Amino acid sequence: MLKPNKDLAIKAAINLTPQYADLLRDLQRGNGRAFFSAEIANIRKKLGDYVLVYDDERKIGRALFLAMMGEDGFKEFTAEINNTTPSEQQEFVDGVASPDNEFVKAFSSFEIPKTPSEWKAAREANAQLPEDERKELEKRGAILWCFLFSSFFNVLALMVHGSRMTTLVPQAIAGDDEAFLKAIQIDRMLFTHYPYFRDRKFTAQDEGDVAFLEQLAYRETNPPLRGKVTYPALYMLFGILDSFQILSDLKHREILDICDEAGLDRYQNRIEDVGYLTKRLGDYRDWQKFNGMSMHLNLT
Repeated sequence: MLKPNKDLAIKAAINLTPQYADLLRDLQRGNGRAFFSAEIANIRKKLGDYVLVYDDERKIGRALFLAMMGEDGFKEFTAEINNTTPSEQQEFVDGVASPDNEFVKAFSSFEIPKTPSEWKAAREANAQLPEDERKELEKRGAILWCFLFSSFFNVLALMVHGSRMTTLVPQAIAGDDEAFLKAIQIDRMLFTHYPYFRDRKFTAQDEGDVAFLEQLAYRETNPPLRGKVTYPALYMLFGILDSFQILSDLKHREILDICDEAGLDRYQNRIEDVGYLTKRLGDYRDWQKFNGMSMHLNLT
């Protein structure tokens, strides 16, 4: 099995942290619920079937590669990879982390518009493109948004429940109701776009499964985030690194350097030095335990 490249994971964390921190702040403005700006909420509504990638972690990565390379480029890439040995495949994955790699350049240049004027400018720029180019950009843009939504909620689930959506959803489909409830609490789009989740709820209603419906009602009415996240960008960075399974392997000095590269203000995040970074990391782990324990206590 190919191993995640450490350098590529760090680059992804640096680039995604500002984007995902904004989404996390949107959640906080919605009292912990998925309450996004009108533009992002509309995109999510149109592309709700992104939840279908939750059944396989690899699909999230494929979505990113497909968005950046385009359909033809991705087919060529897949054909090339399939005709190489495992060691050669690992060499390719490691090479993707190079700063000169076109994939890395394209990924690093992406930024979600933050204001209505920025969204307007993006739409106007898109409208000026030739029709074929505009259609291709819109197609790849839709795939990129699928990656962003699925990846964001995957990280959020790991932060809140200690398990990714790509772990919870397969467990739920296998009959684990606790995993079902946790997944729904993180991303309720599952009810409208994932047949199993919709059918499981309907079955419970038809059969009068009161105990399950009461637990489901609790998860649906309680937001995944309990209490204010004091350092949203920092916690999101921790979560992203954790999702790549490298957070515990990094030295705290390395994490502090990553924070600097991601543009996190040391004073605002109370990470003035390695000692403070260590304290914030401990706070993050305590916050994870608090969220998980609070949900468990309220369901027992």
